[in-house]
Amino acid sequence: MTAKRKDLLNMLCDLSDLSALVTGSENIENFLQRTVMLVSEHLGTPVCSIYLYDETADELVLKATVGLNPESVDRVRMPSGQGLVGTVMANSQPVREGHANQNPNFRYFPETGELPYESFLAVPIQKGVVKIGVLVVQHTEADYFDTTDVTALKATGAQLAAVLENARLLMDLQRLCSIPEKSACNPSFIKGQRASGGFAFGRATVWGKSHARLIAVPGEAESGGMADFRRAIRQTAEQLESLQQRCVEQLPESASLIFAAHFMMLKDPKFIDRMIEQIEGGMPATQAIREIAGQYIRLFGESPHPYIREKVSDIEDLAGRLLSNLNPPATDPNGNSGGKVVIARELYPSELLKLAAESVAGIVLANGGVTSHVSIISRSLKIPMVVVQCPDLVHLSEGTPVLIDGDVGNVYVDPSQTIIDRFDARNRAGQQVAVQPEAQPTGPTRTLDGTKIHLFANINLLAELPLASQMGAAGIGLYRTEFPFLIRPSFPSETEQYLVYRRVVESMAGKPVVFRTLDIGGEKTPAYADADIETNPELGLRSIRFTLAYRDIFEQQVRAILRAATGSRTPAIMFPLISSLDDFKKARQVVNDCIDQLRAEGLEHHDHPAIGMMVELPAVVETMPEFATEADFFAIGTNDFVQYMLGVDRANKQVANYYRPEHPSVLRALNRVVQVAVAHRKPISICGEMAHDTAMIPFLLGIGMRRLSIDPQFMPIVRRLIASLALEPCQAYARTLLTAGSIAEVQALLSQRPMPDMSR
Repeated sequence: MTAKRKDLLNMLCDLSDLSALVTGSENIENFLQRTVMLVSEHLGTPVCSIYLYDETADELVLKATVGLNPESVDRVRMPSGQGLVGTVMANSQPVREGHANQNPNFRYFPETGELPYESFLAVPIQKGVVKIGVLVVQHTEADYFDTTDVTALKATGAQLAAVLENARLLMDLQRLCSIPEKSACNPSFIKGQRASGGFAFGRATVWGKSHARLIAVPGEAESGGMADFRRAIRQTAEQLESLQQRCVEQLPESASLIFAAHFMMLKDPKFIDRMIEQIEGGMPATQAIREIAGQYIRLFGESPHPYIREKVSDIEDLAGRLLSNLNPPATDPNGNSGGKVVIARELYPSELLKLAAESVAGIVLANGGVTSHVSIISRSLKIPMVVVQCPDLVHLSEGTPVLIDGDVGNVYVDPSQTIIDRFDARNRAGQQVAVQPEAQPTGPTRTLDGTKIHLFANINLLAELPLASQMGAAGIGLYRTEFPFLIRPSFPSETEQYLVYRRVVESMAGKPVVFRTLDIGGEKTPAYADADIETNPELGLRSIRFTLAYRDIFEQQVRAILRAATGSRTPAIMFPLISSLDDFKKARQVVNDCIDQLRAEGLEHHDHPAIGMMVELPAVVETMPEFATEADFFAIGTNDFVQYMLGVDRANKQVANYYRPEHPSVLRALNRVVQVAVAHRKPISICGEMAHDTAMIPFLLGIGMRRLSIDPQFMPIVRRLIASLALEPCQAYARTLLTAGSIAEVQALLSQRPMPDMSR
């Protein structure tokens, strides 16, 4: 037996009785330090380190080390998936490198002093599916570690898993116990998922608990007579009218209906008169409101229909406002969320609009998931929003200071003055940059060698149209027509849709506008649709399948688009989630039938719009030649395209690491689709998040993409990047990427992508 193999066997024997190592340690930190010393000694490596996973922050934290700067313990943190250590954590696979700093994933932390160490070996510490941390050894000698070392270190990690899991839990418990009366998920700092960028700082108010006033506080006297009650009704009506007007100004799509249910209940004898009867019978007004509202809440909450259950929030909201006007709280005499940070388990789009009308500062969703329509509306309204895995946050005391960093996805509960000052300074700097007028684009976007690239805007709400024009958009490449549906309490009529679509057409002053037909279903199903609950909604009755199933809704929308497009030179209608030529032809026939109807009715309309389709499903890739003979144009929706190509729900944190736009199959499929469209001389654009991904734009240009449709705020940075790239290097780069057979190969090549010309 070689000396090295003997040392490895001795190490495993020494670690076999970890209970003795724990018992002999003064504390957890001492145990971790003794462990890295033992591993370092037996492997003959100058460096051994243990990183533990902090679930709440989704970060790896250096907790013990031999060989690196001891002051870097607890200071070095990295997100899962970043750096070599983060890659081990994310993939649950060992990483062995003979020249670590040459790996594109290598990340250097100056405080560790690790540059001299060439060889790197790390293994995950994992118990079942529970990720605990990473065990790392390093050596100054290049190519020091071999497969025997990998096997031994994996065995060591497996033995450490159970003890280190307990160590991590104990450290979490110590941290929680050291800060009383704070949220159990993490008392002061919560790492979340960004949904809408921006910075917000304000007092917390819990949505759904605000209406926490509906629950009588023990010892609090009920109060108010008939005169007080009628005064509260008048004040509530005035406040709702003001909010309604502000909502209409911000979001014309809402068509004054966001607070319609509130007004109807204020005028409903069955609701208000029952309260009056109780007050006339001697019951205090506050108690009458709570009792009658509570009866309605229980009745609506038990309904099997989502549309009815959604009305519970309207009742809670109205009753809470009445109570606030009867007995105004000292901290919030108007009973609204203005200037506050709202914490909620979930929000309907209509509720989000109410908060926008009240000028909410920011929003934290504490249910651990975010629906795309709520996050998109938040971005459109410029409301910072972060989603966290922290249900206990809804128990936070009202009025607790909360700071949101929507750009990164962090939430700070009761932050220190140092943190507040730091973010205030960053916010002021950002505002100064924002007010500096940027030179307006003059003419089309071109590459360094003169190739024209068309930059179109993705539009969700009418409020974004001015920014699209300001940013010099060549037109609207994607108008998401579902948002007027999602933010309203009922299906909009043909006339209501026409008024919205007409404003879109007029705002573009003759530039192209592409209307995507209704893309609801899945996670974007309005409650009033009262659709059946589906086991797998993303594979269910959504998008074009929904509209073909409900032809009356489809026809109303198509008619509204055709009427709104009157006088426009370049209107276009695009169908989402097309999977077969048969469905495309059915949808196109609906458009033709609507043209015939409008002509027969003598209504003005556009009678020859371009008709295209979204490329989102793998089924389209192999049948692109057939589609190219029928469709007038194509748009690739990369968000769904990647999801369906790889079978990954990107909103599911457990599998989010598998959502890889750089997957070789995705890149090759994109290339195939583009080449067919170009060969048939059919315009093709890309309108998903990949279109503004600066790492992917050289590839997209290289495969022949000449149209990008992006959110308006991304236009300046995308325009500058395109202007600094030459087409020929992008084409060569794309050809190289398309030869890569693994994600790792692609990632390595992405780090060497064509660099912008800095000489300009």
